[in-house]
This record gives sequence, structure tokens and C-alpha cells, in this order.
Amino acid sequence: MTSFVFIGDSHLGYRHRFRVERLRDYERAFNEAVDKALRLNPDAVVFMGDLLHHPRPDPVSLRTLLNRLISVACSRPVVVCIGNHEIEGHIGTTYAPIYGDLHENIHVLSSENPHVVLDIRGRSVGFHGFEFIRSREMAEQKLKELAAGAKADVNILCLHQAVERYLSPHELSLAALRHAAPSYDLIVLGHVHKHQPIREVSDVTPAFYCGSTERISFNEAANPNGFMLFRDDFRKPEFVPVNSAGMAYVREELTGTPDEANQKIEELIAANPQKLLKIELTADLLGDFMDIRRDWSAFEQGRTILEVNVTPKSAAKEASLERVELNEDTIREYFEKSGNASKEQLEVCLELFRKYGA
Repeated sequence: MTSFVFIGDSHLGYRHRFRVERLRDYERAFNEAVDKALRLNPDAVVFMGDLLHHPRPDPVSLRTLLNRLISVACSRPVVVCIGNHEIEGHIGTTYAPIYGDLHENIHVLSSENPHVVLDIRGRSVGFHGFEFIRSREMAEQKLKELAAGAKADVNILCLHQAVERYLSPHELSLAALRHAAPSYDLIVLGHVHKHQPIREVSDVTPAFYCGSTERISFNEAANPNGFMLFRDDFRKPEFVPVNSAGMAYVREELTGTPDEANQKIEELIAANPQKLLKIELTADLLGDFMDIRRDWSAFEQGRTILEVNVTPKSAAKEASLERVELNEDTIREYFEKSGNASKEQLEVCLELFRKYGA
């Protein structure tokens, strides 16, 4: 029985909201995914792109990646896709092809090396793909050309691209992917961080987005993190979960006073103990909007990120607010209510107002 592991979008080196602590989360999730993958003893491990978050990564993240690639390659073949985060600018430069020089078992898919054919358990298995291409016209042309080289006993298409309906803007239409699908026994993609089948193609060839090992935005809060394991029946893959950092994105509406809004936010913070928490409160406020607390740092103990945003419930309500004359007293009131206690900043603002306010 053959088996293949697909690990996508680890984004090593990403400082989410500029927090250094998040670097460890991405590294920990990536290492857990690799460790779990090796315990499953697959015939090959495929990394589906965006292993690194930056085309010129920090040394620690790069060292982590290279050490793991080499350690995996010592026991089995490794195939690497090149994601958009690993390509710099319109020049299209990337360090990723160098990975192939680290070990004879590491193979990087690119326009120059689009077909990797391996002898696995007596059958030739072809992994076919190219680097992320931003141009839809170019990506679809490359996809069309790629199919002609899919001549192994088993052929697997490995791409890091956005497919129509799964991410906008997209580089591959569903029509183009369906046209290429008959040339392959399995299609696996990276780039979309949610693990899911591509149903519009799967009636022809099993097709999936393999997911990510750690979330990079609060919009992904509900996504499970992990990787995919395929055995002989490609239509029945296994999703292997990874313990990523706890994340919650809470959206609530409120009609009430600023004190009630502050109390509501405190309750939401208490009810969501995740390390990464974002709260969006839409308020139909009965009172002064500036009386809502701005500094929530007292509630950050044990958290990596706590982000709180309060917005007016409607543009019409906001437009109907009373016009207030801007004067020195208004400026002082703003500094007092916003919690900014810097006397130096206040004096600078007052001086600028006196000079240009007229």
C-alpha cells in the first residue's frame, strides 16, 4: 500500500501582528506536522508551498526549514512546491530551487523542473507542477502544457494557486482545471488555507486543498489546521490535525451606553480564553463614543494577541451625530478620554492648533 503526505502553508517566520511570540507558534506547528507525518511512514512527503512567509526569511526560520527538509529526505523522497510568499516581486526570484541541492532526495517543482518521477514500490509516480504564477493567462497556459508530461504509472498534480470560487482573485479557472484533470490520478493544491475538496473537479479526478499548519489571520479562526494523508484510494484521504495556537474571532452587536459596551467586551474576553482573540463590537451607542475604553492591555495576561474594535452600528447613525466645534478644550478632552497621558504630545497638538487651527 502506497501513501503520500501533503503539508501546506506553514508560513515559518511570520510575525502575526508584529508579535515575536507568534514565530514560535508557526515553528511548533510545522515541527509537529513533520513529526506526525514521519510516524505515518509515507512513501513521499510533499510540501505544498509557502513553507516560509518571506522570500528573504530570517536565519532562524530558514535554519528550521532546511534542517527538517534534510531530516525527512534522509528516509524518503521530498517534493517541494514554490508558493507566492517564496517569490520576490515581479522578477520572480526565489531561493526555493536551492533546496534540491541539499539532498539527492529533495526535488523542487518549477517551470525548469516541472516533472519529478519516482520509483515507489515498483511503480513510477510522477509529481507535476510549477511555481506560483500570478498571471491567469500564463498559469493556465502552463497547466495546459504540463499535462503532456504526465506519463508515469501514477500522476499527481501539485500546485500552489488560487482556483476560481475558492479565492479571489484566482489564477486558475475551474474550466482550465477540469480540462487538465483527466491527465492526473490526484490533484492537490496549496495557497487556500482551509482544508477542503475542490468539488467542481472531483467528479473527474480527486482534487483537494490540503490546508495549513497554522493560521495567519483571524478570518481563519474556524479553520482546522493539519495536513493530508493519501493512501491507495485517493478519494478517501485522511486529514491529520495539528495543535495550532488557540484563536477566536468574535463578532457581536450592542445597543447601550459606553459603560455597557465596556462591560460586554470584558464578558467576551472572559468567555474566550484563547491566546489569540479578536473582538468586533458593532454598537448603537447611547452616549459619547469616546467613553468606550481604548486600552485593554490589562486583559492580555496569558495572551499573545488581544484586538478589540468598536464601530458605530450604521453609517446613518454616525452621520447624524452632533457637530462639535474643535477648540483647545475639545483637544484636551480627547486626550483625557483616549487614555493618552503624554503631556508632551498634548502640548504639541495644542501648539499646532493655535498655529494652523484658524
